Amino acid sequence: MGTEMAEREESTVAIKHDTDFSKGVFGTSDNWLMAGQMAQALSQSTIVPKDYQGNRANAMVAIEIANRLRTSPLMVMQNLHVIQGRPSWSAQFLIASVNASGKYDMELQYEEKQDKNGKPYSCRCWTTRDGRRVDGIEVTMDMAEDEGWLGKNGSKWKTMPQVMLRYRAASFFARMNCPEMTLGFYTKEEVIDGDFKEYPMEEMRQGVEQEIKEEANSEVFEECNAQEPASGQEDKPSGQEAGSAASGEGDVPDFMKE
Repeated sequence: MGTEMAEREESTVAIKHDTDFSKGVFGTSDNWLMAGQMAQALSQSTIVPKDYQGNRANAMVAIEIANRLRTSPLMVMQNLHVIQGRPSWSAQFLIASVNASGKYDMELQYEEKQDKNGKPYSCRCWTTRDGRRVDGIEVTMDMAEDEGWLGKNGSKWKTMPQVMLRYRAASFFARMNCPEMTLGFYTKEEVIDGDFKEYPMEEMRQGVEQEIKEEANSEVFEECNAQEPASGQEDKPSGQEAGSAASGEGDVPDFMKE
């Protein structure tokens, strides 16, 4: 009787889960289970972006990214967009992340120039760290034209050039000087302007298959295996070859022929 009571008491003891997200969502099985419950709840919300509604896997990825950035999963969901199959940050989020990181002495500054007509021409993001100036890459309207950003349908570069110059300069600054914040992701504006393809390898494969089809019948190949003569039969020379051999013309040099 005492043994049965002890077994019942052991079975009713709650299992303590060792959840430590400092190891990442995939660090332990308990982390994975807890993140899965969080992802399930977030994916059922109607106020998160559509890329995450009913998609537990996408919500799980957002939780992992939030854990790496030490921010809120909802914040990541609101600012991590899926454009052409690619996760892409909003430029505002990167600017806010740099300003709030405490990595620099002050918030991002914008060094802007105008062309001879007084229109926005270029922008460079910069700040200081320990009194030393940290510069980003200068973005110009000539760059936008050369890269084809101006020619996109519905491009904001034509209607809001100053805003787009700031966004692009800030994203370049963050990717070059704060890669731990961007995690290798482009901004949604960069993806739209750059027309990134989701499956480049698939396009290459289709191109190769199309080339093979087009070239399949362009060349005539000789048969490698000639038909062998039947047993007991020897190859007989043709009439012309036989006549040449009989008359000995085959052995006569060309200059002696009439």
